Amino acid sequence: MPRKKDRPADPSIKRTERLRVQPKDKLVALLDELAAKHPEVEARLARHALAGDPAALAAEFRRSLHAWKRSTRFRPRGAAAAFGRELQSWLDEVERELLPLDPARAHALAEAFVNMDARLFDQADDSDGAIGDAVRAGCGLWLVAAKLRADRSAAQWIDRIYALVNADEYGAREALLRHADLLLAPADLRALAARFEADLERALTRHAGDRSDYSVFKAASAVGLVADALGDPDLSTRTTLRYSPAPNPLQKAHFVENYLRFDRPAEALAWLEGDWGRQEEQRERLLAQACAALGDAAQLRAVRRRLFDRSGSASDFEAWRDSLAPAERSSAAAVAGERAQHTDDPITGAQLLLAVEDEVAAESLLVSRHASVRGEEYYHLLPLAQTMEKRKRLLGAVVCYRALLLAILARAYVRAYGHAADYLAALRELDARVDNYQTLPTHEVFEAALRDAHGRKLAFWRRLPT
Repeated sequence: MPRKKDRPADPSIKRTERLRVQPKDKLVALLDELAAKHPEVEARLARHALAGDPAALAAEFRRSLHAWKRSTRFRPRGAAAAFGRELQSWLDEVERELLPLDPARAHALAEAFVNMDARLFDQADDSDGAIGDAVRAGCGLWLVAAKLRADRSAAQWIDRIYALVNADEYGAREALLRHADLLLAPADLRALAARFEADLERALTRHAGDRSDYSVFKAASAVGLVADALGDPDLSTRTTLRYSPAPNPLQKAHFVENYLRFDRPAEALAWLEGDWGRQEEQRERLLAQACAALGDAAQLRAVRRRLFDRSGSASDFEAWRDSLAPAERSSAAAVAGERAQHTDDPITGAQLLLAVEDEVAAESLLVSRHASVRGEEYYHLLPLAQTMEKRKRLLGAVVCYRALLLAILARAYVRAYGHAADYLAALRELDARVDNYQTLPTHEVFEAALRDAHGRKLAFWRRLPT
């Protein structure tokens, strides 16, 4: 029996082993050199030197908090991500360097960080969510550090979480509730939920004629997040029904998703009855998940067939086919092949034909309807081009790459000119392998037309190799 090759060793282990045998003086000199060149290394070494003095180490971390709080700099969207990484790095370092030494001081830093979240949001355009992610990570550190403290009761932690969430102006402190099980036992989580349930009852009484008041939704959302931490979808459902006794399809979908997430598909079925109107497709997709979880093969086949009839997509065909007995799959493939020939979108049709293993028909469809292939469908079209090329259906790949290229140049989308140049390079390479373009213009004709139409787009042509 042939001996299996040994797995390659972890590079970090090898590096550690090599460092262990180095003379101490050389390592000190190396660290000193790195610290002189890299401020983050210098700061890390300075904190390492304070490992025996947690108070001083906490003070070192608090300097960053004060600097962020005093800052008047506004970071536009392009710089916000870097700011988010800076915040996340600070949290990681507090957790790694201070938390094991002094959980109380680490917790105090985490609380100060969470309390200044409004100031952090005001300093940046957080369209991409990097600041919000850091604040949520700060809430996670708050919970972990609180768990390690032995000087507070569960009731005190409930009070503190309740206060922090109620003071939340941006919604990022929801992590204190969503992950409250890191700190609180189930009975304590229910006590926390009861605080927000009382808020909900007061809001409903106060705004009896207006169930859309923000305070109603804020309290109900808080209960729902604690319900997630408890793994109790019934609590979330009951809370929604208190202010919306006749739930709409979006609310029903939320109920179903919760029951499915917590492995209770039977309870999901009650909310999947009837017709959801414009959300009917969503109802059937959720119904398919419930049927699969319950092992109801007959209903699953029926639902999967309806979804395929609705969309005609390759993914829905494959899901339907997989639900069928082996003897039924050839007839399903025939249905899909017929559907592919009559679909309005040749990209969808070609994907469907590839799903039934008829790559010749897929290429033929793309060639015959090349003028209708939408190059804007990048996320579908590029994988299709690569698949056609891999299977040596070169004309199908040519149609796809041409559509992608023309779409970019037609929009004069300068940021994508690098991709457009790659597509033209691919077309030139394919030209050397294509014997007959059939009804398509040859590459020579295509590129000549391309230069006539887009010859002035020098930013594109300069990207091509000379």
